[in-house]
Amino acid sequence: MQESTRGNVRDPACPGRQLFDLVTARWAALVLVDLMDGPQRWSELRRRAGGVSDKMLAQTLRDLEAGGLITRTVHTSRPPTVQYALTDLARGVTAALQHLQDWAEQHTGDYAHHRHTHTTDPKP
Repeated sequence: MQESTRGNVRDPACPGRQLFDLVTARWAALVLVDLMDGPQRWSELRRRAGGVSDKMLAQTLRDLEAGGLITRTVHTSRPPTVQYALTDLARGVTAALQHLQDWAEQHTGDYAHHRHTHTTDPKP
């Protein structure tokens, strides 16, 4: 593991900004939370994500692997299988993402109410 240096995610040139953007990307956050349950195959991740296209999932997995957040392991079975798993780096953020997911699920009704009110009330 590299020695950690603190960045500033508000600075567009900071690598920490890229990491922040990667972790908070729509499909990446869902994939990372899903991988908390253990290593999974591509088809399992696609099914669990609900609505992600093949192209977008493939790109998300490539980005997460390139960022050091997941590992991709090819098993030499017949047919060959590929599994994705969290790295130690990703384990540090998945609890926060799980908390965010729980919060969003708990406040679905509040959000739906506000969105409905916002789109149906005339503006003064």
